Parts: sequence; structure tokens; C-alpha cells
Amino acid sequence: MMEKKEVNKETFNRPDGVEVKLTAKSINIKGFLFFFILFLTGSYLFVYVWDEYSSFNAGLLLGTTIKGIISPKSLICTLLLVTFYTLLQAGVLYWFSGKDKKVLHWHSDWTSVGFIPTRPIPLKFYRVSLLLPGILLGIMPAIHGFCTGEANIFFLGLLGILGGTGDFLFWYSLRAFDDEDLLLAGKKAFQATIIKRNYGKND
Repeated sequence: MMEKKEVNKETFNRPDGVEVKLTAKSINIKGFLFFFILFLTGSYLFVYVWDEYSSFNAGLLLGTTIKGIISPKSLICTLLLVTFYTLLQAGVLYWFSGKDKKVLHWHSDWTSVGFIPTRPIPLKFYRVSLLLPGILLGIMPAIHGFCTGEANIFFLGLLGILGGTGDFLFWYSLRAFDDEDLLLAGKKAFQATIIKRNYGKND
């Protein structure tokens, strides 16, 4: 029995698998570029549909939006958006981790804040935790705001999409692995070890 416990402990702490990680530099560079592409394109499309189309109007909308982002009201909305995003992601991980809150570990650094699972979790469930918050709090509000002509909701949705850039990039980096593989999160954000479900069977 003692030998079995030691083997299980080693499997969780030092699994044999494929390490996947994103560097903070790559996330920040891509996020910086994505910010300008997303908001610039979004401004042109919004003005094209809902206003008299011109470069001046698109630039005015973009400038007003960026100026509004740093206002106290927008900063509060951004803080609430980050809070809801984090809680939603934690809820998904909590649900798929057996509803055991001890499984979740809080992490925070200058690239990301949130919860990460301390035990291996099926990759298909982890993918949901990466995509769902960005879809519900980013893509859907952006589509709603664009279709109804509500600029504030539209750009709030774009901000939600931007906030999920790291999660989207990490989800994309995991595309080569099978849904049934296990993911063991690293100590830092956007780092994990993928454990093959059939590992060792074919050796």
C-alpha cells in the first residue's frame, strides 16, 4: 500500500509527458499587436455599419473609446469584467475537477491572475475553461453590441476578447493533443505538462 501511494505521488508531482508553455514576452507582444488590430478594425466596421463612413469618424470613435477606457467608470467596468472572467473560469475548473475547492490554487503575476488546478484534468475540460469566459464575456457582447449599434457594449466585448488573449493562445498551443489526454498545470500561468492517457502501454 505504501509503495502504491509513493507511485501515485510521483505521478502527480513529476509526470512523464510533454511540456507546453507560453512566455510572457510572446503573450505581451501578440496582445499589443492584437489590441491595435482588434480595436482599429472594430472601429472601422462599426462606423461603416452604424455611421457615415469615413476615416475621420472611425478615428474619432477609436480615440473616444481609448480615452474612455482610462476613465474611472471604465476602469470599474474593466475590474468587474476581470473579476467575472476569473470567477467563471474558476467555476468551470471547480466543476470539472470533482467539485473540490482544494484542487484549485490561486496564482497571480504580471501576466495573469486566476486559479489553476493542482491535479491532472482531462484536456477537453481544460479547453472549455480556456474558451468559455472569452466567448461569454468577450465574443458574445461584441456581437450583441455590433448588431444593436451599442458602441459601449461592442467595445466592452472587444476588451473581453483582448483580456482572453493569453487563454486563446494557450488553447491554440494545445491543439495537437487529444481531448482525452491529461493536463497538469505548471506553477506559473500558461505552463502545463500533457500526460498521454495511453502512456506506457505501448512501450
